[in-house]
Amino acid sequence: MPDREDMSEEIPEFVKKYVPGVMRGLSWAKYSKEKDKGTTLKSKAFQDARNEGFEAAVNSPSELDSDELFKEATKNMWTLTKEFTEEAKNISKQINSQKTKEERQEVLDSAKEAARKAGLQGAIAAGWEKGWKEGIDSNNKSD
Repeated sequence: MPDREDMSEEIPEFVKKYVPGVMRGLSWAKYSKEKDKGTTLKSKAFQDARNEGFEAAVNSPSELDSDELFKEATKNMWTLTKEFTEEAKNISKQINSQKTKEERQEVLDSAKEAARKAGLQGAIAAGWEKGWKEGIDSNNKSD
């Protein structure tokens, strides 16, 4: 494959002027596609967790304190979300201290993965909470 300088001689000047913009556009398109995929995944996780929370609330014994059950159930979910968030923050602090572009990219990819985990876990916790509240409201209406 010819290197960039060899290709540069064949590319007209007016095209060279716009190549950086084209490359940024391609990077943005890749980012946008990855973001859409992540959003879809979080949305599905939210809905699944919402259904689970709803079922848990509907099937919970009415004589027990629903607030205590809710707090206990969500405490672990949010703790895990906070742990993933802290992990992402700690990894991202290391990006600029890497010596090579490849090392920075590797750390950046690790930070992105940790942030994805945090976002997904947050969607699960929020969905479960929403489902629980809807389930409790449903129980109260049927009483």
